[in-house]
Amino acid sequence: MGRAVGSRCGAVVLGVGIVLGVGACGGGDEAAGHAAAKPRVAERVLAQRELEHLVLPGGTKIGSGTRGVGNGTVKAVPHHATGPAACVPVLAATHGASEHAPTGSVTRIFTFEQDSLVISLAAYRGRDASRVMAELRTALRTCRKFPVAGTGGVTWSGIRLARQLGEGDQEVAFLGEVYMGSAKDYPIVPNEVHVIRVGTTIVTFTAANVTATAASPVVPRDMVHRQVTALERAAAAPVL
Repeated sequence: MGRAVGSRCGAVVLGVGIVLGVGACGGGDEAAGHAAAKPRVAERVLAQRELEHLVLPGGTKIGSGTRGVGNGTVKAVPHHATGPAACVPVLAATHGASEHAPTGSVTRIFTFEQDSLVISLAAYRGRDASRVMAELRTALRTCRKFPVAGTGGVTWSGIRLARQLGEGDQEVAFLGEVYMGSAKDYPIVPNEVHVIRVGTTIVTFTAANVTATAASPVVPRDMVHRQVTALERAAAAPVL
């Protein structure tokens, strides 16, 4: 992906803030690969302070920073957020979210020479994390294109499954192109999204080519492994 070069808010707003609908600047079937859940010492819900400690360092914080559900970054996406309704879980995933309310979350953005990477961690209660994965996997069977409401013509299209990285308890990966407006001269931004469940936490990695060139962005595998490993250690640790 290239060397991180610090915060470039103009490019981020174009390539990520509008696409993901967050406040920047202020897989296949269950049987495929490793999708079945691995044994774990305890399926506990990580606290907000743990998420903030565990997210990879070096990124720019997104959101209001206030305490509470979602911590101002990740919220439940309503069922009517886009049409067709079958695409709502996919739209939610591009936000690092779902149709279920998290108990806490953090979002960080990393900028590189031509790409950006958004990492979102969202903790869920009970079996909601497993439901998030199942709903997204089902949605990706039919969802190929959808508009993003309230964005002046931003549309996701060309949605298709991507190769998984083999991390976490469950993983779903997909590609898509984002049309940034209705005019012909508006850029098309390629994206790669990996959604990974670690216990009751969902971590989403969204790479976007913020320069809107033809080059496809790649979610850095080393960053995915480091983030997932940190979550696995925390999920397996006893509650103090």
